[in-house]
This record gives sequence, C-alpha cells and structure tokens, in this order.
Amino acid sequence: MKYFESLRIKMTEFFRNYLEKAAPYFGFVRNSLFQRWMIAVVLCLILALIMAPELNFSKPQFRIGMIAPKNIKADFAFLVEDPQAAEEKKIQDAENINPIYNYNSQIADNIQKKIVKAFSLAAERYNNVPEKQQQPDKIMDLQKEKKRLENNLGAYLTPEEFYILNEYRFSEELQNKFSQLIISFYDNRFIASDAFGKSEKQKGVVIRNLRTQISEDIRDTSALLNMNEIDDPLLKTINMIFRNDEKPLKDAAFSITKKIIEPNLAFNKGATEKKKMAIIGDAAATFFQVQKNEMIVREGEKIGYLELAKLNAYFKDDQDNRFTRVAIVLGFFFTAMFLSIVLYLWRTRNWVKTSDRSNLDLLVFGIIALLQILFIKIGIFMSIAINRSFSFIPVDACYYAIPFAVGAMTIAILINRNVALIISALTSFLIGFLFDEKIVFPLFSFLGSIAASYQIVRIRQRSVFLKIGLFLGIINMAAIVCLNLITGNFFNDLPIRLIMGFIGGIVTGILVAGITPLFESLFGFITDIKLLELANLNQPLFQQMIIEAPGTYHHSIIVSSLAESAAEAISANALLTKVSAYYHDIGKLKKPQYFIENQPNSDNRHDKLSPKMSSLIIMSHVKDGCELAAKAKLGRQIINIIRQHHGTSIISFFYDKAKKDKNESLRSLSENDFRYPGPKPQTKEAGLIMLADVIEASSRTLTNPTPARIKSLVRERIEGIYMDGQLDECELTLSNLNTIAETFTKILTGIFHHRIDYPEAPQKEGNGKKESNENTNRKQANPAQD
Repeated sequence: MKYFESLRIKMTEFFRNYLEKAAPYFGFVRNSLFQRWMIAVVLCLILALIMAPELNFSKPQFRIGMIAPKNIKADFAFLVEDPQAAEEKKIQDAENINPIYNYNSQIADNIQKKIVKAFSLAAERYNNVPEKQQQPDKIMDLQKEKKRLENNLGAYLTPEEFYILNEYRFSEELQNKFSQLIISFYDNRFIASDAFGKSEKQKGVVIRNLRTQISEDIRDTSALLNMNEIDDPLLKTINMIFRNDEKPLKDAAFSITKKIIEPNLAFNKGATEKKKMAIIGDAAATFFQVQKNEMIVREGEKIGYLELAKLNAYFKDDQDNRFTRVAIVLGFFFTAMFLSIVLYLWRTRNWVKTSDRSNLDLLVFGIIALLQILFIKIGIFMSIAINRSFSFIPVDACYYAIPFAVGAMTIAILINRNVALIISALTSFLIGFLFDEKIVFPLFSFLGSIAASYQIVRIRQRSVFLKIGLFLGIINMAAIVCLNLITGNFFNDLPIRLIMGFIGGIVTGILVAGITPLFESLFGFITDIKLLELANLNQPLFQQMIIEAPGTYHHSIIVSSLAESAAEAISANALLTKVSAYYHDIGKLKKPQYFIENQPNSDNRHDKLSPKMSSLIIMSHVKDGCELAAKAKLGRQIINIIRQHHGTSIISFFYDKAKKDKNESLRSLSENDFRYPGPKPQTKEAGLIMLADVIEASSRTLTNPTPARIKSLVRERIEGIYMDGQLDECELTLSNLNTIAETFTKILTGIFHHRIDYPEAPQKEGNGKKESNENTNRKQANPAQD
C-alpha cells in the first residue's frame, strides 16, 4: 500500500505542476464541467473499445492442427469459400496480366537539345576566334576542345568522330541534321537490350505514355525493338537525312547517335505487380455448400485446412458482415454516453452537485465500470477454457461463476448505494452484448448486484467480505432457479449452475476485498474499516494531543460525542462524523498555548497581541490541521471536514475588540478580515461538526447549566449559525436542525447534571487549607477556544 500511496502523491504533484505551467494556455482544463465531460468521453471511448466484437471471446476459436473437442454438426445449410480453388484461380488470373511498359516521349527532345547545345558551344569558338587561329595547330588545344564536347554530349568520341565534326565546324546545318535524325529515329519505340519474353510476345504488352498517362494495349510486339535491333532503322534514317553528304560524315553520325540514344520504353514492375494484386483482390470467391445435418468435424479429429474453413463459415458472426469495426465502436460509445447522461440526470445529479470531490468520484465510477466489464470478459474467456478442458461442464453454466457484482459492491463501499444502483443498471445493460443479447445474464447480473450493494453498506471487519460473498452466493442460486423457470428449462444443468452461482458469489467477495484497499490508497477514499483504525485513541496524534494540548483533546472528545449522536439521529454517517470530530482541531497542536482551553491557569497570550494578529493565529489552525491530516494520511473526507468545520464564520471576540481599539487602523478593518477563509460545510457530517464545535465551546460559559439554559443556548447558537448562512451549502434541513438541537440538549444536560454536595469530613489541625468543590475558574468563552 505504501507503494501505491507514494505513486499517487507523485502523480498528483506532477499533474499539479504541469497544470500550473500550462495554466495561461490551457486554463479551461481546470474547469470542473470540462473535466467532467472529458472523464465521461474518455471512459466511454475505452469502454466502447473493450466491448468491440473483435475482443469478444464468446465465439469458439479453432486453428489448424487443433483436436476437435466435440462433434460439430451443421444445424443449417451454408456456403463455404473454397480457399484452394480460389487461390488457384487468383494465380491464373495474375499470370494473364499483360506487363506494363512506360513510354517516355521526352527522351527525344532531351537528346536533341543536348546535341544542339553541345554543337552550339563548339561552333561559338570558331565564330569568336580570329581567322588565323581558326585551325589550331596545337594538339593540346584540340584535346581540350574534344574533352569539352564529350562532357556536353555525355559520350566518348573517337578522334576520327571528333575530326569529322570539327571539319564541319559544328555548323547550324549540321546541328539541324542531327536534330532531325534524333526526332525521326525516335518515332520508333524500343527497349533495352533484353528482348520481350515468349509470354509477352503471345499476350502482348501495355504501353503507358508518361506524359499523357494514356495506356495502349499492344498485341503485336514485332514493331517494338530492343537496343540490339536498332542498327537497320538507324542507318535507314541516316541515309535519308544525310543523303547528300559524304560517307565519313554518315559513319560518324551513326556511331555518335548510337552512343547517345536511350531506350524510350522501360518495364514498370511496380505498376504491373499492383495490377496483379488488384486482379487477385477482385477475384471472385469459389464456394461449395455444406448440407444441413452434415458432420463438419468429429470429436478427436485433427482440424485441417478444409475443416477450418467450414468451422469459420459456420460460426461466422453475421454482424461482422454488416458493420465495420469503427461503426460498432462508435455505436457502443454513443450508447454508453447516452446511458451515462440519462442515469446521471435521473439518479446522480444531486450526488454530483453536493459532492466536494464529484469529478474524482465520477472518475472512480468510470474506472470501476471498466473493470467490471473486463472481469466479465475475462470470465467469458475462462469459461470457454474450462469447457474445453472439462467438456462435461457447459459454457453457459460456467458463466454463472463470473463476478458480475464486483462493480456495484465496490461503489457501494466507496461512494454510496444510490450510485451502486446506477453502475448495476449500466453494466447489466452493456453485458447483454457480450452474451449474444441474451436477457438471462443481464438479469442475473442486475439482481445479484442490487442485492449485494444494499447488503454491504457498512463494512467494519474484513471478515464481512466473506459473509457478503456467501450471501451473494445464495442470492445467485435463487436467481438461477428463477431464471431457469422463466426460460422453461428448469432441470437443464441446474445442479452445476447452482454450484457455479455460489462460487461466483465467493469470488466476488474476494475480489472486492482486494480491490477496495487499492482505491482507498490511490484516490483517498475512507471505508468504515479505515475509520475504525483512525478512531483508535492510541494513534500518535491523540497521544501528542493529550500531552501538548489536553484541553483540545477533551474538547474533541465531547464534540465527537455530540456529533456522533446527532448523526445517528438524522441518519448521517455516524462513524465518519465521530472520527472527523476527533481530528477536527489537530491544527491547534502547532500553537496549543494560543487557545484558551489549553491555558487554564496562565495568562492569555492574546492580551499581548493585536486583534488582527490573534485572529490570524486562530484561523491558522484550520490550515495547519489540513497539513497534519494530509501528512498522517487521514483521507480526503476528513481533510475536507477539517477545512470546512468553521466555514466562513466570523471570529467575533477579536472583531469586537478591534472595533473598540484606540488604533484607527484596527477600527477601520472590515468584518471580512476576521472571517475564516472557508469553504462552508458541504456535507451533513461537516455541518454537524461545526454545530457541535460551537455549542461545546459555548456550553463552557454557562454559570448555572440548568436544562432550560442548556436548551436555550443550543437553539440560540444553532439559529445564529443558520442565520449567518454557514449551513446553506450542506444537506441539513430545518427538521434535521430541530433533531440535532434536541440531541445536543440531551447530551449536554447529562454532562452538566447536578451532583449531591456531600459535607466535608472534619480535618485535623495543621493539615492546611480546606479544599472547595465550587467551580471558581469558569471563564468567559472567546473564539480562542474554538
């Protein structure tokens, strides 16, 4: 538990620091309404994902090589896809796909522009050089010129080729002829040196124009050349364009053109494979029929490929064919949101409105609902596993051992029974989808959850969890009998179902006993067991209070007696009220001497302080008490009561003293400067402790505490607190206040009852002064005693 407590503290500090840094940008995150909606949306989304059919283990799971657990016979005729025949057809269709080749019409333009540019740069040299230097006589100059031309063309030239071009001075006419040669030759389409395969020549190919993205089916591939077949077409084109030129120039044109041309057809492997995959994906399935009453697989037989196909078709969920996963998840999400909103408005609105930690309670409510669904899904999985191991135990019978009431029981302990009713209805409705929409198990879950949650409200011993488990087991058995009668199958697996139902009750009690302490530690909840531990007067804080603040200790004991009795009278949480009253003034341990009950025989330290400083010291005991309570891990409920037990009441003694002071600055202080920071009491228990605290302190001022004076004092103080508006935010009604007043009066009358004044025994001389039973030290009450 220490580990979980430290983890909770670290997480709280992390998120607090993060929110403080992000406050300027994400201030809306602190909004309570935004947090409430975020909790609802996130938890409903998680719930929808858990409920998705893909995670449903209630369907039989089969695999190749598995031994069939029992005979499985077809109750109806159905079609089965023949995977082997379908696969063979897909392969055949894929093989008939014509390969795709990309046709790049831009290659001719690119090569033509490259030749023109290279020849133009070479010709420019002749145009810019004087006549006497037009025929370089130096070998070095020729080599540089040749190298430059090769770089521009991107191809190596022999000395003979360069010499021919140089003789024609790279003239514009020569450029036009080479350009015409390239353009004319590229009217042909040709690929690299690899020729078309036999299948391509038979089937043809698809040529896709990269520029226009238009595809063309070519059945006759004889017109498509490869690089090894271009000599004749190239020579024919050269002879036509260079028909009036000498043979050396024609030969140079032939050899240079072969070096710089590129194939304009390229095999597109990716597009071809993609088309094959599309054909495979679109291929029609091949089916065969399984007749009604035909044996699909026999018990003990090994499941093969064909048997697996039959089983998958037989147990296929029709819903999978109609809806996608996203649609199903969204359906569950909106259903959960709708149910949450309706139930919230119907039953829990007042709970959320009055709870000082409503968003945390809502978060815990959602987490427990998710855990409940998870437990059920795990139970379904285990039920199927048990059936496979022990075939004589039906799956439906095993379902009755699932702990359906865990969520309701946990919520009843941590929050209250009304909220437990909500989670019972919510989870019982949702689990209907997990059991093929059968009404039996949602009814079984709801009946057990309601019975257990209303039985488990007060848990003051760990052994009670086992008793509740036994009680729930009996309730489960009674519910199974009723449901068997409703379904008309009373004797259908009744004994095994009764046993499983009883086991389910025991398992539920054990799980709740293990889960509850985790939520206590992680979220600061206080159960009755924890309260009983805190009520032990041997706690370190009590021992410290007895020694350092005995008056405060006595005051807390009296306040707890008053508050506990009143809580029982108005049906509030008496144990929480009692324990909170014990600890409500622990903040006085920081400065015990500044409170009147702890200085009966000494001067009042406030006589030497200004009224404002005294009021600050008195107010500080609330803040100090919260810090001590947090350090002692008393729980959020007790800490909140400590924070609220003075509300925003005024410290009237020091306020009146300030108004009468000679100092102008003190007289100018407003009433708000002497009020506690609050908040006002938010629950019945906090309001009770405020009333008991004030009335116990006031009762000390009575000089003659007769029943009539006590009654008058009690009603006067309660009326004053009520008129000051301190009880506006808690749930105490006027009827409750009347009952509280009567209870306080009865207890205080018992405390201050008259005793017989026995005569003193005569004393011997020399024994000193006589002692007196008369109370001469009664002091006027002031706020330092609160």
